[in-house]
Amino acid sequence: MFRLFKRAINRACSIRSGDHEPAAAASQNGRIIELGAEKDMPVVRPRSQHPISRRNIDPDALKVLYRLKNHGFTAYLVGGSVRDLMLGRRPKDFDIGTNAHPNQIRKLFRNCFLVGRRFRLAHIRFGPKIIETSTFRRAPETPADADEHSDLLQRHDNTFGTPEEDARRRDFTINGLFYDISTFSVIDHVGGLADLERRVIRSIGNPDIRFREDPVRMIRAVRFASRLGFTIEPETWASIQRHSAEILKASPPRMLEEIHRLFAFRSGEKAFRLLAESGLMKFLFPEAQSHLDVRGSDSPLWHCLRGLDGLDMLGEGPPPALIWGTLVLPLLWDRVASERLTDVLTWNSVQSVLLPMALRYHVPKHVTSSVCGAIPRFRLILDHPSRQRRRRQPPERVVRIRDFDTTMKLAVIAAGAGLLPPHSISAWNELYTRSSGQSRKADSHPG
Repeated sequence: MFRLFKRAINRACSIRSGDHEPAAAASQNGRIIELGAEKDMPVVRPRSQHPISRRNIDPDALKVLYRLKNHGFTAYLVGGSVRDLMLGRRPKDFDIGTNAHPNQIRKLFRNCFLVGRRFRLAHIRFGPKIIETSTFRRAPETPADADEHSDLLQRHDNTFGTPEEDARRRDFTINGLFYDISTFSVIDHVGGLADLERRVIRSIGNPDIRFREDPVRMIRAVRFASRLGFTIEPETWASIQRHSAEILKASPPRMLEEIHRLFAFRSGEKAFRLLAESGLMKFLFPEAQSHLDVRGSDSPLWHCLRGLDGLDMLGEGPPPALIWGTLVLPLLWDRVASERLTDVLTWNSVQSVLLPMALRYHVPKHVTSSVCGAIPRFRLILDHPSRQRRRRQPPERVVRIRDFDTTMKLAVIAAGAGLLPPHSISAWNELYTRSSGQSRKADSHPG
């Protein structure tokens, strides 16, 4: 009896420390009880009870996982890749967490490069692909005497930790899941499995503290909710509304990256509606908020964003020039009431609307130049192509202008929002599509 008791204690300790054995599920009254469902223990879902297959994991990520495991290290697939695989989606990236330190990782992989100043990350390169591998770390401790006026913004995050501490430092429960390559099980320290099933975005820990530690998490909550069709849990949502002004403390490059990500997977309109409802819009885009305050629910901004989401785009989402051009359109058209349309469609007018936003987020100059050049070209396509033939520049030559693709897509968005004559733009779009198809065909048969 003593031996059985000792064996049970040892097994519980190994699970608690993250050194998991292949897990099994017990059955009680016909209900599946997941291993680790007790308080303060991770939920471990065995292979038979989750959809993740190694066939769906990037082969190079598997190479990294197995090499770490075969050299005695713990190696987990972590974060968004586990979330997406559990939802049956194809992850964009496959990130790995391990108890190996950066220099130990570098010794195992000749194609490894260490990057980062605050915390050293291992980038393991396979051609153009990078498998990002990081050592488990923990979040800095919040001061015991912190109050609502304390500055909790995290500026250092470079302390190694345990797998559980690594899970608990992440932003939302659905991003705190691990896939263990040694047992093929999914490990949940934070309640992410239950929230995936409920389709809920929930902050790990106290959201009032977590959003003040890293305000960008508020934009990420909006992004995940709009992209996945999830609901933001009430306490997390209320905290975003309370602390929306904290977003002004975030670094411009990080905010720019997150703003661009809002538009991936055709989720731009949903994301911006959540920004407006949460109070983030007035700090991120005060120009757009002022426009909405005047124009209300039928603002052309919503029609423009819907048009951008509706474009047949390849890859993860629209290029930055289309994103910023779409945001400029309704703000620029607000001037049409007092000025002629042709006077509004100038480089200087577009620049005057775009520049405050571009400076706020350090938008690259080539992006702003593309937008400032694309929208004024609307003057060339305001008339039907048949009328353009009588002018100095025939329509076949117009559609071959450099970067005309951005002009045409923004014009289609503007026409869909009622800002440009749809009949004329539709005819130009057909001509451009036909011309582009002929060019691609000629390029594929150079001989």
